[in-house]
Amino acid sequence: MSNKFYAARWIVPITSPILENGCVEVAGDTVIALHAERPTGVKVKELGDVALLPGLINAHTHLEFSAVAKPLGNPTAPFDQWIGEVMRYRRSQAGNAAFSIGTAVESGLQESEKAGVIALGEITTNWELVDCYAGSEMEVVSLREVINFSAAAVSRTTADVESYLCRLRNGGVAVGISPHAPYTVHWDQLRSLCDLSRQYSVPCVMHLAETKEEGELIATRSGVLRDMLGRLGMWEDSAIPESVSYLDYVQMLATSWRALLVHGNYLSAELHPFLGTVRDRVTVCYCPRTHAWFGHERYRLESMLECGVRVCLGTDSRASNPDLSLVAELQFVAEKYSQLNLLPLLEMATTNAAFALGLENRFGFLNQGSTSRVLAVPVNSQSSLESQLLINLAQAESVSL
Repeated sequence: MSNKFYAARWIVPITSPILENGCVEVAGDTVIALHAERPTGVKVKELGDVALLPGLINAHTHLEFSAVAKPLGNPTAPFDQWIGEVMRYRRSQAGNAAFSIGTAVESGLQESEKAGVIALGEITTNWELVDCYAGSEMEVVSLREVINFSAAAVSRTTADVESYLCRLRNGGVAVGISPHAPYTVHWDQLRSLCDLSRQYSVPCVMHLAETKEEGELIATRSGVLRDMLGRLGMWEDSAIPESVSYLDYVQMLATSWRALLVHGNYLSAELHPFLGTVRDRVTVCYCPRTHAWFGHERYRLESMLECGVRVCLGTDSRASNPDLSLVAELQFVAEKYSQLNLLPLLEMATTNAAFALGLENRFGFLNQGSTSRVLAVPVNSQSSLESQLLINLAQAESVSL
C-alpha cells in the first residue's frame, strides 16, 4: 500500500516548528514524515483552511461518574462531606439494578472522543471494565485505584494490583497504578506501589495536595479527615508517619517509573523548584474547572511553569465538573492566565499528558512515528493562527488521516 499525503494551511506538530502550507505523509495509521512543501509526483489530498494538531489527551478522569447529571454535593462544605456525597452516590448505584458502570464508562469515552480526546488516564476501581477499555477506539490507560490504610493488607493489596497489571497488559490494554490519596493509602503501601511502578514501567498516579483538609491531616494528623477515618474505622497511627510532609510524598512518588501528581492545589511555591528538577519522571495534573468549582485558592500555574515543572491538564470527573470537555479546560486556562503563550498551553493537553501516562512514543505530537489521528481546526487567512486556534478548537473535527 502506497503512502498517503495530506496538505493543510497549517500543521502544528507541538514538538517542532509550525508549518504553513505543509504536508503530512501517512502509512497505515502512522505518520511517516512532515513536509514543509507539497511533494511533487504524488497525489496530495487538500484539506484546505485547517490547522492540524495532535489529538488531545485527558490526563486524569474518573469515567464511572459519567452518568452524573451535575456535580455532586456542596463545593463550599468541608471536604469530608463531599467525600460522603461520593460514597452515597456509589452506594445508590450499587443498589440500582438499572445502573451499569460499564455503560457509564462507555458514555464517558464517547463524550471524550467527541471533544477531540484520543487518549486518557482513567482511574479504575475494579476488574469489571476491561472489555470497555479493550473495545474502545480511545487509548485508555487503566490506572488501578488503591485504597488501603492498613499495614497488614499491604502485601495482599500489592499482589492484587500486580495481577491486574499483568492481566491487562496481556490483553493489550495500557495500564498503571493509582494510590488514591494520602488519607486513604498507607505510607508502606505507597512505597510498594512506587516499587511496582518501576518494576513494570507503568505510571503511578496519586491525588496530592488537593485540599486544605488534606494538608492539615498530613501536618498535624488531625482535622476533619482524621475524624472521618476514625468514624470509618480506618485510622492507623503508622499510615501517615509523624514527620512526613508534602515534600516526602513527592520524593517518594519520584521513585516511580513515572509519577503523576493530580491537582497539586496546595503544593507550596517552595516545592516548585524541586518539581522542576524531577520533570523527567514527575508531572503535575491541573484540573482547572474542578479547581474552580471547589473555590480553591488561585492555582500557582505561573510559578510552576517558571520553575520548569511539567504540567498537564485533566477534566477530573462529572462528580466535580459539568462535562468532560478538555477543550473547555484549555479555554478556561487561556482566560484565567491570559499571559500564557499558546504552545505551552497546548503542550499541557498533548505532549505533557502523553509523557505522564507513558504514551509519548505515539501520542501527544504530530510527526514521524505519531498516530495519524489528529484534530482539524478550521482557520481563515484574515487572522493570526494563535488568535484562532483556541477559539475555534470547539469546532475541530477529529480526523484519521
